[in-house]
Parts: sequence; structure tokens; C-alpha cells
Amino acid sequence: MTIAKHLVSTLKAFHLDNPEASWDDLKARLIDIAEGALWSPSEDPMGLVWSDLSEDLQEIAKTMPLTLAQAKALTAAQEVLRGSQGRIHGDLKGLVGTLEMLKGPERAPTVQASVPALICKAPLSFKDLSESYLKERGGDLSVSSLKGFNSNTTTIAEALSELDLRAHTRADLVGLRESLLVGRKASTVNKLLVHLSSVLTWAVSVGELAASYDKKLTILKGSDSSRAAFSEDQLQALKVSAKGTQWEQVALALGIATGARIGELHQLTGKDFYKVNGVWAMSINDDGDKTLKNSYSRRMVPVVGIPEETLQALSETTGPIFKPAYTRFCYILNNLIRATLGTTTKGSLSFHSLRHSLASDLKASGCPLGTAQEILGHSSGSISYDLYGGGAGVDLERLVKALLVVRKAD
Repeated sequence: MTIAKHLVSTLKAFHLDNPEASWDDLKARLIDIAEGALWSPSEDPMGLVWSDLSEDLQEIAKTMPLTLAQAKALTAAQEVLRGSQGRIHGDLKGLVGTLEMLKGPERAPTVQASVPALICKAPLSFKDLSESYLKERGGDLSVSSLKGFNSNTTTIAEALSELDLRAHTRADLVGLRESLLVGRKASTVNKLLVHLSSVLTWAVSVGELAASYDKKLTILKGSDSSRAAFSEDQLQALKVSAKGTQWEQVALALGIATGARIGELHQLTGKDFYKVNGVWAMSINDDGDKTLKNSYSRRMVPVVGIPEETLQALSETTGPIFKPAYTRFCYILNNLIRATLGTTTKGSLSFHSLRHSLASDLKASGCPLGTAQEILGHSSGSISYDLYGGGAGVDLERLVKALLVVRKAD
């Protein structure tokens, strides 16, 4: 059965694309969306406006085969959308009522009267949960991401000590946040809290925990990342420095044009540049010995604003595009940026700031969130298209339109 692109997006947004999903799985997704609307009201969730999502759900209900769980989820999803639209106008009743309906009354665990509930199961530490998470989801992580996962787990596990997460409270997690703040930047603590939430959310979804109390723990004041975006004048100066055929100029130009991570650029080969429907594209992949941050990083990005002859030459390169070792590659590119802008190593601007700049520019241009995520290779639990499938040309055209607004040739 052929499904329209806009319906595919909506199906994935509500996790309705998996016919094997249980009602509990679908309900958990609806709760996440509803709580997200409470925490961050927006008419543009997941890159789609609420009214568009509602129309898509109606079309899905009329035209697609559904399981009982999916049918229940579709009905509840419309209530979530109505409540979310009301939230934008200051009416919280619909959203609160829907969340209460989805979560239902808290029920005491059913146990034999002679057996205390607290001893029915062994204590479950954060380390235990993280190990279970890795057994099921570890295949989605690259080597470098796995290293970061284990480091974050160790930090959080040490702070929580032997706390049994089956009996944890909101106060426990607030206390964790306060202990993590000692000697750390707020942005660092927020990254640890995101890691905590990933594991706890997974644990609830698979039944390891009855509930988690990690929502809205992140620190808002003083939590800005130490990596900043370039100003418009700075970006223009870098574009001038990137005009040329020396490898560092080409790498800088690709960073400006695509927002690719510096490690992703360093691994590029000639085979990673090709045309799709007349549009130059750059494939970011983990073929051969390449590595990626995570599975979402695998993507195809249109390249705009770079001369045709440069891209043609890149596509004809045998083997790696960039020959210097990774450490020297990073050192030279960051030095080029500092020399161009007159900044220092103590500042917050680096090659990675090109990525922040593109993200900021896409947002300012009104680019839908889902499209920006596809370009940048950010993980997304709501929208994820397979750009390597049969519809690659159509998807690429959409990405090109978004990039031409912010990165067309001067």
C-alpha cells in the first residue's frame, strides 16, 4: 500500500507506523507529546502544525487498516491535539484532562497480603537499568557514543548510589540534580539529565519501572551551551576564507554549507559525492571503517553554495577527500577560523559553531523542525525519513529548498 509522504510523517510522529506496537507503547508516546505541549507550547510541534496533524489523523482513520491499539491511539491523539491547540490560547483544561485520562488513576501493586510489596523484587539501581538499556538499544550507538553513554552512566550511578529506582521520588531526582551541579556547568548537568531521562523513559516503556519523575528537571538559567553560533558578519568572513581549492578551504566551505560535524567531514571519500536528480549531494555514512555519532547521523545532505567544478573534483577523488590525520585536521581548521575572525582558543567559537549557525539560520527562516533534523542528523523520535529509499529525489528537493534560503551562493 502506497502511503502519502505527509501521512508517513504523522504516522511516525505518533509511532503509528509500527503495527506491532501495543496500546501501552502508543499511549506512552501520546503522553510524551501532551506533556511536551505543557512544557513548551508551540503551533509547530515536530515540524508540523497541530491542524495539519489533525487532518492527517482523520485521513489515516478513514483510509488505512488499523489494529485495535492503533484505533484507540488515533482517538486519543485527536484529544491530545485539541488540548494542545487550547494550550496555545491559554486553555489548559483539555490537555490536563487528556493527560489524566491517559495516565489513569495510580494503582497499588497487587501482591499477596503476607508479602510486603517492597521485597517482591530486588532493588533496581541506575547502573542496572543502564545495563539493561544497552542490551536492547546498544546497537544504535557508535563506539564514541557508547563511551559517552558509559561515562554518563557512571557519573549518575555514583551520585544516586544504591537508590532503588522502583521506589524513587521526585525529591530523589531533584537532589541528584543539585549534587551534579557541584563543580559542573549547568550545560554539562543538563546533558547528564538528558541521559538520565533517556534511560528512565525507556525503563517505563518496557515495564521495568511503573513511573519516572524526571520531567522538567533541566536547568534553564545559565544553561546555554558554551558553543555559540557565528554572527552574520563572522559567517560572511568565513565564506570569503572558504573560497579556494586548498583542502582546508574546501572543508570549511562544506562545514558552512551542510553543518556536518568535523569528524563526519574528515571521513568523506570521493564516492560520498554524487548527483541526485541534478542536485549535488553528500552522503554521511558509516561504510567501511567510518564511524558515526549514532544511527540518526546517517544521512544524505544537498550541497549548495559551492562551485560545480569543486564538487565534481571531489566526486572524482579516489579514497579519502582529506589526507591529514584527524587531530591535525581539526587543529588546522579551527586555526583557520580563529585567524579569519581574530578570536582565541579561550572563546566559545569553533568549527562546531558552523553547525549551530546552520541550525539557528534554518530555525529563523521558518524551516520545519523535521527538515532541519534531517539536514543536521539530529536524533528525532517524531520524524525520520529514509533518504536512501526510492523517494530520495523528492526528499532531497525539499532539503535543497530549505538550504537555499540560508546557504545559497553569494
